[in-house]
Amino acid sequence: MATLPPLEILAIRFFLSFLILSLIFYNHLHRTVTKPLLRSAANLGAILFACMACELISLTTIDSSMASFLENTAVAWVPLILAVKNRALPNKSTSICTLVIVCGIGLLTLNTTEFHLSSGELICLCGSVCYAFWIIKTTKEARRFDPLSLGITQFFFLTLYSTAGTFLFEIPFIPTKPVEWEVILALTFICTILGFTLQPVAQRYTTSEKAGLFTAVNPLFAAILGFVILDERFSFPQIIGGTLILFSIALIQAAGSRNVFRH
Repeated sequence: MATLPPLEILAIRFFLSFLILSLIFYNHLHRTVTKPLLRSAANLGAILFACMACELISLTTIDSSMASFLENTAVAWVPLILAVKNRALPNKSTSICTLVIVCGIGLLTLNTTEFHLSSGELICLCGSVCYAFWIIKTTKEARRFDPLSLGITQFFFLTLYSTAGTFLFEIPFIPTKPVEWEVILALTFICTILGFTLQPVAQRYTTSEKAGLFTAVNPLFAAILGFVILDERFSFPQIIGGTLILFSIALIQAAGSRNVFRH
């Protein structure tokens, strides 16, 4: 983010992801891609583009710890959106576990960061709401279409949206520093090809509520990787926060709450 404009990062990242995956799964895509699937992928791509654009734009003005907390409030937005949509309240176990997870995320990520809603925080919060809508929409569409093809083709539309945004709102240039390409390739292979490609496949077999709760694992893994790779240390609040996240997710999973709404 120090040297590359945010929308260009998205454009390069998703172009490389789509190119690599379309070459690997060409035969599969040829058999499964239809016009209705493309329309669905275009809609999913638009929602995810809004999410990712808000996330990266907010990171130009706010700390990563605050961004991590706000992004993962999607845990709470998913059941709230579904409650409004279904006109039914989440059950007590889902509500309690969601609240505990939000507290755990706060302990894990905020540390000494002061909370105040500046424009950067509001943009990041909008991104978390978009991510919640994307999770809900993905669960629905992954049961209508082939989820692998859906995950791959949405990258094509993300590339289009990001490229258009780059030329409209930024001054594009070709990255030249090795560290820039290292980060782009990490985003491409780890976060996109392994992450967003497999998420629609997984969501075909679970609920939006559970998928939303599992997003809370993101800051926990970030903290663990920081400990292993960057020699960062866990504070006591972070240990408590991570424990709350794991305990709540395990509790929901053990409860097998597939019917999470009280009609």
